Amino acid sequence: MIESTVSNSDEAISADLLRQLAYNEKMAELGKISAGVVHELNAPLSVIISASQMIMRENGVPEAVLEMIARISSEAQRLSQLTRGLLNFSSHDATIGEVDLNLTIDFILNFLTYEAARRGVVVLRQLDFSLPTLLLDSNLLKQILLNIIMNALQAMEESGGKLLVETAATSSDSVRFTISDNGPGIPPESIDRIFDRYYTTKKPGEGTGLGLFVTKNLVESMGGGITLLNRVGGGTTFSVSLPLRK
Repeated sequence: MIESTVSNSDEAISADLLRQLAYNEKMAELGKISAGVVHELNAPLSVIISASQMIMRENGVPEAVLEMIARISSEAQRLSQLTRGLLNFSSHDATIGEVDLNLTIDFILNFLTYEAARRGVVVLRQLDFSLPTLLLDSNLLKQILLNIIMNALQAMEESGGKLLVETAATSSDSVRFTISDNGPGIPPESIDRIFDRYYTTKKPGEGTGLGLFVTKNLVESMGGGITLLNRVGGGTTFSVSLPLRK
């Protein structure tokens, strides 16, 4: 009986692992395809930007038309910046260098504008632009931010709410960013396990239990720390500290 139980357990673990590997492979292939799509988008976007700027320099163009062309140019430039950021984000190469924390947060929040709007979430920012730059892998920082913010957005999916992102200096040798939401919060019995591998409070099929586990390990690999607290009145606050390397 014991041997049968162990065998069944091993088979279940193997099946779960196989599904996860299949999913990872699918996402890897999707990333490669997306990179090609982004390259294809950059060409027409460049044409739109150049053409719109030429039209705006012409004499005698009606004011209403100029306003429309200016809007087209602005939106095309926004999409062009987003596609360039996606190409950089999808790179597997280490990109250690000076990183502006606030600009990186802006990039991720802009990238998730649609996801926030779809869930009825209002995003607020309180960023300290006097912060010094960090020396780290910008893609890993983006992954950390993406994981935490998406976790918060998914928690507020059914009720909408507010998401607040703040940055601040904590001392002469570290900075901190916090991500707070007013969702349902984390059950008290789950707080101590929320960063464990394969642990998730999401519905079956909606989470792998790896997102926050990976996030914690990425933060610690940078010499930083991450904490999670339930907020009074509902919701959670993730706080991440990162060292300043001189």
